[in-house]
This record gives sequence, C-alpha cells and structure tokens, in this order.
Amino acid sequence: MPILAQLDGQPHRVYVQVKPVLHGSDPTRHALVLFIEGDVIDPSAGPAERVDGHPPSTQAVRQLQEELQLAQSRLRATREESEAATEELRAANEELQSMNEEYRSTAEELETSKEELQSINEELQTVNNELKLKLESVSRAHSDLQNLMSATDVATLFLNPSLRIKRFTPRLMEIFNVTQNDEGRPITDFTHHLKYDGLAEDARSVLENLAPIEREIKSNDNGWYLVRMRPYRTIDDKIDGVVATFVDISERRHAEAAVRESEQRLDQEMRLVELSRSPIFVWDFDDGIKQWNRGSEELDGYSREEALGKQKEQLLKTAVPGSSFDKLRKTLLETGRWSGELHHTTKDGQVLTVESQIELVPLGDRRLVLESTRDITDRKRWERRRQLLLNELSHRVKNTLAVVQSLARQTLRTTHSSEDFVQRFEGRLDALAGAHKLLVDSEWSGAELGALALSQLEAHTGTDGRRLQIEGEPVMLTPDIATPFGLVLHELATNAAKYGAFATADGQVSLRWKVGNKDRRLAVTWEERGGPPVESPAEQGFGGVLIEKSLPGATVHRDFRPDGVVCTIEIKLPESPQNGAES
Repeated sequence: MPILAQLDGQPHRVYVQVKPVLHGSDPTRHALVLFIEGDVIDPSAGPAERVDGHPPSTQAVRQLQEELQLAQSRLRATREESEAATEELRAANEELQSMNEEYRSTAEELETSKEELQSINEELQTVNNELKLKLESVSRAHSDLQNLMSATDVATLFLNPSLRIKRFTPRLMEIFNVTQNDEGRPITDFTHHLKYDGLAEDARSVLENLAPIEREIKSNDNGWYLVRMRPYRTIDDKIDGVVATFVDISERRHAEAAVRESEQRLDQEMRLVELSRSPIFVWDFDDGIKQWNRGSEELDGYSREEALGKQKEQLLKTAVPGSSFDKLRKTLLETGRWSGELHHTTKDGQVLTVESQIELVPLGDRRLVLESTRDITDRKRWERRRQLLLNELSHRVKNTLAVVQSLARQTLRTTHSSEDFVQRFEGRLDALAGAHKLLVDSEWSGAELGALALSQLEAHTGTDGRRLQIEGEPVMLTPDIATPFGLVLHELATNAAKYGAFATADGQVSLRWKVGNKDRRLAVTWEERGGPPVESPAEQGFGGVLIEKSLPGATVHRDFRPDGVVCTIEIKLPESPQNGAES
C-alpha cells in the first residue's frame, strides 16, 4: 500500500509490505515489514500533501497519506527486523565461535583417535599375523588329522548328539556299509557286519551318563572287534557327540584261545607231572628250585616246602661222575641240554645214581632248567652184580673144574676098584652140586649154614629126625666158604655112614655152631654118638685131607674118641657177607 513521506525535503511515495515470518519450529509469531521507496511526487500535479501526514481533503491526498503511513509502518518493521537479525547474527556468531572451539576440540580428539586407530591397526596387523600362523597351524593339524585318519588301521566313527555321522576313517567302510557321501545321515540307517544290536543304545547311554563303554563284539565272519565309545568333548569341554572306535582283535582272541588251550594242556601236564611217580623238577639257572613234584619227594625225601628256593646242587649234593657240576652248567649254556648219570644224596644220606635229562629253557629274562631223573641205583647195582656174578661164575667154573679134576685124581688114587671110585666120586660130586645149588638159589649171594648142612646130611638120616641134631644161629656163608664147607660136611657124613654113628640104627650126629668175636669167628662142632667103637686110622686118606685142608684159613681138629668122632672147625668170617653186589 503506497503512503506519502517527506524524504530529503521532497515528497515521495513509500510502499509498505507486511509478511509473516516463521523460524523453524519456533512457535513465536513474527512479521516482516518492508518500506519500499517510491518516486518523487511532482507538486504541480495537484494539491500538495501536508507534511504532518494528515490526508488532504481530496481522495488522492488521502490515498497518499495511507500509503505513507503504510510505508512508515513497513520501515519501522524493517528496522525492528534488522535489529532482530543483527541480534540473531550476533548470537549465531557466538554459536559459530563455540562450534569452532568444539570443532577444534573435535579435531584434537580426532587426531588422538587417529593415533589410537593407527595403534589399533598395528595391533590388528599383529593379531592378523598371529591368526595367519594359527590358521596355518590349524591347517597343518587338519592335514595331519586327515592323513592320520586315512593312514590309521583303526576304524573310528564320529557321531553328533543326534547320532548322525560327522566323520569316519576309511577302515570303517569295511565294517559298516557307508560311503564318504553319507556324512550327516543317522548311523541307524546303515547295516554292519557286527553282531551288535545295541550300538545305538550304547551311544545314547554314553551321551546320557558321560561314561565310556567298552565291549568285545563278534562279527559275522567269526572275527572279533573291541568297541570303545566315549563322549566327544570340544575344546570348551562341551559334549558334542560320541566317538566310537572298532579295533580288530581277532588275532588276539585267537591267540588268547590258543593260550587258554595251551594253559589247559600245560595245567593237565603239570598235574600229570605232579601226580607222576617219576622225579621231575624245575630249577632256575641263576636261582633255586621252582617246581618239585611228588616223584621227587618220594625219591629224594625232601618235601616241596623244603626244596623250593634251595640251590639244586646244594640240596641234593649233585656230583657228576668223571666231571663236575660247573662243566655241566657250561654245557647247558652252550648246547641247551645235557643227559647222563648223576649222583644225588637223599635226605637220609643215601647216595643214589640217577639218569638225568636236563634242558635249558629261556623264558623272558629268566633261564629255567627242566630236569627229569630216573633212579638207576638198583639197575647199576644189578649191573655190577651181574658182572660180578659173571666174573664169579667164570672163576667158580674154573675152580669147580679144578676141584672135579682133583676129586677125580685123588678118588682114583685112594680106591681099589672102579665101583668104589664111581661111588665115592658121585657122592663128592653130589655134595659139590648141592652147595652150588644153594648158591644159585641165593643168586650167588651165599649159602645159609643150616640149609647147607641139611642138604648134605638129610640123605643119611632118613625119616628118623632124632639121628641128626642141628643147632646154631643163622649164619650166611660166602661162596668161597660155602662150596668147600659142603664138601667137608659130605666127607664127615660119608665117614659116619661107613665107620661111625650113621653106620648103626641108634647112632646120632650133633652139629652145633656159634659165632663169636663180634660175628667175626665161626666155631663148628661135629660130634658122633652111639656108633661102633672108633679107632684112629692108620693112614689119612683123601677124605681126611679134604676135611682138614679144603677150608681156606680154617683150623680143623678131629678127635677119634672111642664113643664117636668129634671134629671142631674154627674159621674167620668176612666183615659182611659177600652177596655179589655193592650196597
């Protein structure tokens, strides 16, 4: 709206415009008043306006006055707005200064943050390098694990908590019908070659109880597997499934079965050894006796408790004929076995000759010796006795033939007819044969004096036992004495039958003997009674010589009494009767 205003002494039109002003979300209402300077009013164009602003009476003046008023209002509003804008600019300047300070502080903080970021970046680079090294280590470990799983001879199965396959080794494909593409599928979907229906139940039990399970399972082809199930634990000690291994133990089971069978056989053999009467024992080459059976107890007299732990050579006083026990041990070390004769001393002191079979058996770091013995003491005694008997027989045959030759010559020399020679020679041969029979019956160990007397005299007594009285303790005569003693008794009986007590029906003969001087001296008395009167012979015949001279080392005395002949014989006996063998 134009108003009239006096500017620089001239009237001007001033246009006043008022507009509302809004400052963002500020609820305060403002108005912008603009005063726009117009053109100069020409005074000649009409009646001049009054300077005080009152409208002229005309319409034009009134209009100009209104415009002037409007222009003044706008100018006033513009001045106020300018002042307000100046204040706002001043406030804005202060705010900008404050923001500049904040920006400067922010710049400093950003500089600090930049340095921190550089430090963090360096740390991240270090961490990145470490992670690269760890990644390489994990990669190598993964590669090693892959190669280990490929190269291992143990079938291994990894299951997740829902019993789905996570991973397995190639060997598992020999037991389960699975392929590499079956990872992630439930293990219960696959068949296997094991007689193991409780596999899934055992896996669930391991997950529930967190306790390992171990079983020996037989396969369909008669093989055996050792199945071990354990919880799968992560690095954080969390349970994330089950690990099952299947180890082929077929060879071990077969070996165990063979060992059990061998142990049973060994136990049976040990029982047989224990029950055997054959002496068998085991001793340690570097230690004492370890086994001692019943046969050893019976042979050597030592009980098991007395023998175990003792040194064999000390317990039995082992002697090796013609060698030594040290050489025997050396032979065992060189060849592993030894056989031959040994001398063992029993608990009661008796020395036995045994035939021994010895074998050295290494057992780990121990060296055990198995020894089987057989008592050959009696056999050796019989062998010596047999040899002695053979030697004695050879000697006796020679002596007997010599005696027979001497009997024949002497009998022939003292007889006057062939009939008398035959009778005398046959009688003497019968006496010699009777003595030899007793020796043979005793296996040439000797002849008992009473039995020898009966064999030579009972033919002269008949059924009348009163005609012969024999009295004396049992005495064993050696073969060297028994043979000539039989001939002496035969000659005494023959003379009694011809000239003495046996020549009459009432005649009696008493034969007595006793042993004195600690069983070393034998005194024998032959006494005749009830026969015809006796006279001393004018000359001594062969029979008398045989009586007095045939017994070696004996003292023989004959007394020709009128009522009967008395003959005394004293002979020295050996310390012990010779029986043809060593005791």
